[in-house]
Amino acid sequence: KGRQMGRKIRAAKASLVAAFVAAGGAAAAGAVPSKSAHLARHTATAAEFIKWGDPLIRFVKLDGFPSYLKLDGSAQLAMFAKDALLRDAAAMYFKYSPQVDDLLSLYQKANAGPLSGILIALETYWKGDQNIQTLLDSLKSAGLMDSYVKFWGALDAFQKVAPADGGASAFSFFVKETGIVADPLQPRDVIGGQLG
Repeated sequence: KGRQMGRKIRAAKASLVAAFVAAGGAAAAGAVPSKSAHLARHTATAAEFIKWGDPLIRFVKLDGFPSYLKLDGSAQLAMFAKDALLRDAAAMYFKYSPQVDDLLSLYQKANAGPLSGILIALETYWKGDQNIQTLLDSLKSAGLMDSYVKFWGALDAFQKVAPADGGASAFSFFVKETGIVADPLQPRDVIGGQLG
């Protein structure tokens, strides 16, 4: 029941964001601004529906993962990126709600669930040995590969909502925070050039 209620709340939030964007779009139709300015304004105002304590924001900030090593000054970095995190979370709820549901179904379990193991395995890969076999061995537990796929589905969506100009984003914040830059199990050309 709790999981169903969470999905209903997320669906309602996405609908509210969509309705707000649609209403703003209709109201602004007479002005006919440039498409990029129009989208940027609506994404920014849609972010008003997302609060700082939202579960999706908390995941990106790695709240609830005390066993995970975060960067020094992480809280300051999060406040510096606050607008970008709110904007990208709003875009995620609006454009990629199935991926949000998948991710939050894993995140609700936090340290008792698979995400801690996935994060630690990926951190070990990217900050240490880059041994693909070690990563594969860590994903052998029942259901963990399915969780890994859900995790990367959400991270891929975060990458897609990031600004094309490389500006601050939830994805870039997560990369700085974790050192995890891409899915090592995917060919490099699928990743989208985030290895720079």
